Amino acid sequence: MNVLLEHGHDLTGSANMARDLELLHEVRSGTYDIALRTYTWSPWCVSLGKHQRAESIDHEALSQRGWDLVHRPTGGRAVLHANELTYCIVVPLMETRTASDVYQRTHELLLAALQDLVPVLSFERSPSDLQHHYATAGASAVSCFTSSARTEILVQDRKVVGSAQRVIDGIVLQHGSILCGPGHEQLADVIVGTSEQRATLARSMHEHSTTLSEAAGRTIDAMMCQERIFRLAESGLSKILHR
Repeated sequence: MNVLLEHGHDLTGSANMARDLELLHEVRSGTYDIALRTYTWSPWCVSLGKHQRAESIDHEALSQRGWDLVHRPTGGRAVLHANELTYCIVVPLMETRTASDVYQRTHELLLAALQDLVPVLSFERSPSDLQHHYATAGASAVSCFTSSARTEILVQDRKVVGSAQRVIDGIVLQHGSILCGPGHEQLADVIVGTSEQRATLARSMHEHSTTLSEAAGRTIDAMMCQERIFRLAESGLSKILHR
C-alpha cells in the first residue's frame, strides 16, 4: 500500500487548495494509493464550498481583519479556518468502495484519534435533511457549522468536525475542519447581512458547534490532533482501502 502522509503548516488558502488538487492528480496517476494531508492556515481564511457565491461574504470586513478567502473544490458551506486543523483525504473509488464508505471510514479514523483527547466524542446517529436546512435556515445556511450530517463527529449534538467531499473522475476528495479552539464562530462577522442576521448566525453556530478545547476543559491544539491522527493512520487508511 503506497500511502502519503503529509502536514502543511500555516499556508495560505490558495496554497492549501492547490496542494490538495495536486494530491488528486497524484492519486489518479497511481503515484499513491491513498493520500492523507493535514494542515493549518495563515492568515485565517474563509473557505467556500464549490457552488457557494463569494457575494455571500463581506469582502471589506474580511480585508479589515486581514483574512483570506478561497473556494474549495469540494461542496459544503463556508468555514472560517481559525484555531483548527484541516484534513484532506484522497482515495479512488472501486466497486467495493463507495464515497459513503470513504466518508464513514475516515470519520471512524478521526473519531478513534480524537477520542484520545476528548473521550466524549461520538457520531451523529440520526439522519439530517441538509437540503431542507439550507433551504429554510436563512443567513444561518451560509455556515458549515449550523447543521450535522448523519456521521459527523459531535459532542452532545454539537459539531466538532465538519466535512465535505466531491468525486472527481472516480477519485474521492474529502475535506474536513477539526475545531480545536475558538475563532470559527467569527464567520458571522464577515457575512453579508444585517446586524440581526449576523447575530442569528453567531447564535446558531454556538448552539450547533463546539471545540475540542471547550469539550475537554483544556487547551487542545492542531499539532496534538495531527500527531494522534498520523499515529493511527496506517491501520485506519488500510480499512478505507480494503473495506
